[in-house]
This record gives sequence, C-alpha cells and structure tokens, in this order.
Amino acid sequence: MSHYFINDEKVKDQPFTFSFQIKEKKFEFESNQGVFSKDKLDEGTKILLNTVLEYESNPETVLDLGCGIGVIGIVLSSFWKTNMTMIDINARACELAKKNLERHSIQATLKNDDGIKEGNFECILLNPPIRTGKKVIYSLFDQCLEHLNEDGRLWIVMRKQHGAQSAVNYFEEKQANVERVARDKGYWIMKITKTR
Repeated sequence: MSHYFINDEKVKDQPFTFSFQIKEKKFEFESNQGVFSKDKLDEGTKILLNTVLEYESNPETVLDLGCGIGVIGIVLSSFWKTNMTMIDINARACELAKKNLERHSIQATLKNDDGIKEGNFECILLNPPIRTGKKVIYSLFDQCLEHLNEDGRLWIVMRKQHGAQSAVNYFEEKQANVERVARDKGYWIMKITKTR
C-alpha cells in the first residue's frame, strides 16, 4: 500500500494550496497527493507547534525530522532566528518543502533522506510516521537521541492510542528523561532530554 513514507511515482500530480493560522500568523502552503496531511494542518502538528512555541525560546540549531511539505520547520523559523534543518524520505514532499520555503522567504537546510546522517541539534521535532510500524519509528527515536545535544530537547507528538505510553517506556529504558508537557484531543506532547 502506498503511503507518505515511501516514494511512489504512481501517485498522481494534483497540486493545490491550503492555509492556516498559528498564534495569529497566517501561513499558506503548496501541497499535492502522496504527502502527509496533504490538505490541512493535522491536529497533532498543530498541538505540537503551539506547545513548542510556548516552551522553547529561539534554540540555535533545530531539526524538523520527517518535515513533509515543511510545515513545522517553516512555522518555527517564522517565529525564531535559528539554524533550521529539515529532512524527509519522500521526494515529492521535499520538492514541496523547497517551494514552501521560497514562498515564505525562509532559509533552511533541506535534505531528501531516510534519517539523520550528520550533525547535532539543540532542538529536534518529530511527528512519527505511525503507518511505518514500530521498527522504523523506534529507529528514528534512536537517531534523535544520538544527534541531540547533551542539553538538547526532543519534542514528539503521538496519540495515546498509537503507542505514546510505549514510546515513553522506550525512552526511559534508554535512560532518557521524558516529560509529558501537554495532552490534548488524544495527543501527547512529550519532551525528551538526555540524563545528565
């Protein structure tokens, strides 16, 4: 079955735009078939953005892992002056992210890749690709921990019914600190830090 975590060249080309507001700032994004949450800002990402903007203050280096069409990286870059990196495995999503960065006049490092290959970050954000299964998701968790600064923060949004508690248990087994910062509409926003 085709989903946004793979490159499916058979997905038809049907470009369109959608818009939304975060903290009274309006954003408009180019989108298409074959990408995550193609026609709207998904609820989990919205809750994650609002939470992170409340608790973080202009981190120096930020990674939007699984950036899709660029929503998280672009929204946060519009509020912060930061060195933003965005990574996604989906080539179509990356093409759209590039267009959306240009549309919003934002500079970022954009990579079409299946994970984090280099660099360390003060702040990493991840809305895990649930459909890919636990093996892929937990591999991304491990990469995040490996590339997180010693004093950095990893922010994750997951639905309780999609295994949020299991994710908490996994990070605690890895000797990381987990704080559930927000809970809204079945979504948990978790802040993970390394044990000092």
